[in-house]
Amino acid sequence: MVGEFIKELKKSRTFGPQIASYRYIPPKGPVYGRLSLDNRLRELLSRRGIKRFWSHQVKGIGHIRRGKNVVIMTPTASGKSLVYNIPVVETILKEPDTHALYIFPLKGLEQDQVKNLNDLLTALGIGQRARRGVLNPAEIYDGDTTAYRRKRIRERLPYIIFTNPDMLHLAINAFHTKWEGFFRTLRYVIIDEIHAYRGVFGSNVAQILRRLRRICTRWGSNPQFIASSATIANPGELAQRLVGLPFEAVTESGAPQGGRHFLFVNPLESPYTLAMRLFVEAIRAGLKTIVFTKARKITELIYAWCVKSAPAITGRISPYRAGFLPAERREIERRLFSGELSGVISTSALELGIDVGGLDCCILVGYPGSISSTWQRAGRVGRHGEESLVVLIALQDALDQYIIRHPERLFQKAFESAIVDPDNEVILKKHLPCAASEVYLREDDSVYSMERIKHIVDELLEEGALRQGRKGGIWFSGLRMPQRGVEIRGIGALFRIVDEKGNPIGELDGMRVYREGYPGAVYLHRGRQYKVEELVIESRRIIAREVDVQYYTQALTTERTEILSEKTSKAIGEFEICSGGLRISQRVVGYEKRNIYDRRRLSRHALDLPEYVFDTEGLWIVIPDYVSGLLEERGYDLAGSLHAAEHASISAMPLYVLCEKMDVGGLSYSFYPALKKACIFIYDGYEGGVGYTSHLFDLAREWLQTTLRIISECRCESGCPSCVQDPQCGSGNQPLDKEGAKFLLEHISSRLR
Repeated sequence: MVGEFIKELKKSRTFGPQIASYRYIPPKGPVYGRLSLDNRLRELLSRRGIKRFWSHQVKGIGHIRRGKNVVIMTPTASGKSLVYNIPVVETILKEPDTHALYIFPLKGLEQDQVKNLNDLLTALGIGQRARRGVLNPAEIYDGDTTAYRRKRIRERLPYIIFTNPDMLHLAINAFHTKWEGFFRTLRYVIIDEIHAYRGVFGSNVAQILRRLRRICTRWGSNPQFIASSATIANPGELAQRLVGLPFEAVTESGAPQGGRHFLFVNPLESPYTLAMRLFVEAIRAGLKTIVFTKARKITELIYAWCVKSAPAITGRISPYRAGFLPAERREIERRLFSGELSGVISTSALELGIDVGGLDCCILVGYPGSISSTWQRAGRVGRHGEESLVVLIALQDALDQYIIRHPERLFQKAFESAIVDPDNEVILKKHLPCAASEVYLREDDSVYSMERIKHIVDELLEEGALRQGRKGGIWFSGLRMPQRGVEIRGIGALFRIVDEKGNPIGELDGMRVYREGYPGAVYLHRGRQYKVEELVIESRRIIAREVDVQYYTQALTTERTEILSEKTSKAIGEFEICSGGLRISQRVVGYEKRNIYDRRRLSRHALDLPEYVFDTEGLWIVIPDYVSGLLEERGYDLAGSLHAAEHASISAMPLYVLCEKMDVGGLSYSFYPALKKACIFIYDGYEGGVGYTSHLFDLAREWLQTTLRIISECRCESGCPSCVQDPQCGSGNQPLDKEGAKFLLEHISSRLR
C-alpha cells in the first residue's frame, strides 16, 4: 500500500515536481539474546506474545542485575520499557517491600505505561491482596492527582510511583518526611525520555535529582538509576551529568525494523497547503497518518482546511496539541490506538513515547529542529514491522533547506548532543536553599562538594537564604518552602501573565519578559492569541487580552556585550576563536507586526523599556585586520558580512547540539573596542550559560564549515530566510551582506583544512 502511494505521488503533476529526493532504508531482522527469568514472569510474558528478548534488552537487564546504573538508547518501539520493568517486577516478587520511582518529562507519558505495568503486576498477584487499601500497585502522583488521592497514596504506599520533575521538586522532595517508608526502601529510579532534559530545564532537573539522592541517603537507601533515551550523540554523558553518577550505556538495538521510505519535499506552494493536501490523499489511500507541525495555530489551521476540503473524512481525523484537557488527549490517543481515527495533526506533543498503535505515514511540516526529533517522530510509524513512509516538507528556513539539500545527514548517525550544565551557578544557587530545607547541608555533604560551592554558600548566607548551624560546618535554609520560588523550566525573575480580570494565562522569565511581554506583543498560549496591554515591572505582571489576529509581533532590540573572562582559545590560521564569560546588555526599543503566513512586515512601533543585563557563557571569533580590509576593498559591507555570518552560524548550531535558535544569541562588531578588531559573538541565551557554546567551541571546525555550506548553497541573490535572514533578528535583518559573509567564511574555512 505504501509503495503504491509513493508511485502515485511521484507520477502526480502536483506532487511530483516538488519531490527533491527519495531514500529507502531496507528492513532489518531481529537480534535475540538469552535471558533467564522468574518462571511466573516468563509464563505471563509468553502469554502476552513476548517469548524472546532482543539483544539490547538482555544486555541492559544484565547490567541492572549487576547493580549498574544504565541508560538505554534504542529506536522508538524497541521495547525499552521492558529493560527497566523486568528488574523492577523481579525485585518486587522477591522483596515485597521494594519501591520504585518512575519519572517522565510530561504528565501525558505516564498514562500509557502505568496501565500496562498495573496489568502486569496484577496478573502476577501483586496489588490489592498484598497491600489492602491501595487501588493499584502503581500509582500516578502528579498535578492532575486530587488532594484526596494524594493523601491515600502517601498513607497506603503503592510499589511504584509515577511522577514528573515538577512534582518531584515541589511535592515529593520538599515533603520527603511524609514519604519515609517509600524512601527507606526505594530501590530503583527510572528516568524516561532523558533527551527531553536539556538546556535550562535539564540543568534544573540535574539539581532536583541531586536533591533526591541526598534524601535517599538521609533515609538509608541507595537506589539504582535506569534511564532511557531517544537517539542522541551522548546518552551516557547526559545521564551522568543529570544524575551525577557513572552510567553504562546500551546503544546497539536488536529490535527488527520494517522498511522505511523517506520523501524530501521542497514545496513550490505554501508548505501548509501542501501538507493538508498530502494528508487528505494519504487518508483516502487507506494509510493511517500523523502530521507533525511546529506551531499550535498551524495544527488547527491544517485541521480546519482538511474539514473544509474533504468533509467526508472529518469524523476520522483530529487535531492534537498541548492545551487540550487531559481527558481529551487520552480520548484521541485511545481512538488512534483502536483504529477509530485514521489520522491526527499534532504538535510535538505526540513526539514522545505515547503508544498510538500502528501508523503508516508521518508528514513533517518543517524540519523538527534536530536529527534526534526527526527520528523520534518518524518512529511513530511502522511500529509493528510494516513498511512506512516519512515525508519531510521543508519550510523557507536555513536549517530546513540545508537538510533538503543534504538529506544524507539524517542517515549518517551524526546525532546531536543533549547539553545540561549541573554547574550553572545561577541555577545551583536557587536549589541549594531547597536542598538545605530538605536535608541540612554539611561540610562532608553526600552529594555537593562544599569546597567547590563555598563561595555560593557565602553569598546565600549574606542574603539570608541560608543560615549557619551553631556547631559550624552545617547550613540550614533561611527560607520557608524555597521550592515554590524556583521555576524549573526557566531561569531569571518570573513574571505572571494575566487577563483583564486577573486570571492566570502563563509565565515568562529572563529576557523573554521584554522580548515577548512588551505592550503590543501578541503572545501565544495553548493555541490562543493574547495581546499584551501592559507590562507592570514592579509587581512582575503582564496584563493581556485575548484576540484573533492574522499577524505576529517581533521585538526590535539594541544590544552590547562585554568580555568578563577568557577560559580558553585556539588559533584558526590568523583567526582566533575564544570561549569564556560574557555580560550581555539588551534593550527592546520597538516591535514589528508581520503577516502570519508570508512574514511580510505590516508596521513598526517604538517602545521605551528598561535595559536587561545578564551574565552568560559564549564564544567569539576575532577577525584579523587584514581580512576586514579585504572585505571592504572588495566592496562588501563589513558590518553586514559579520551580521550575516553570525545569523548563519546560529542556524547551523542545532545540527550539533540539541537546542533551538531562540536558545542562543549573537552579536557582531565591525570594531570591538576591547579587542580593537572586528568580532562575532555567539552566546547562551540564559543567565549563567547552559553549555551550548562551550560544546560548539570543541566542534568549531565542522560547525563553521557547515555554516559556509548553508550560505553558499542557497540560490538567492542577496540573502533570505533560507540562509542569512533570521525572523527573530532584533535589528530587523539590517544590515546583511550574504556574499561578504560567504567570502569571510571561505577565508576561515581555508584555514581549517
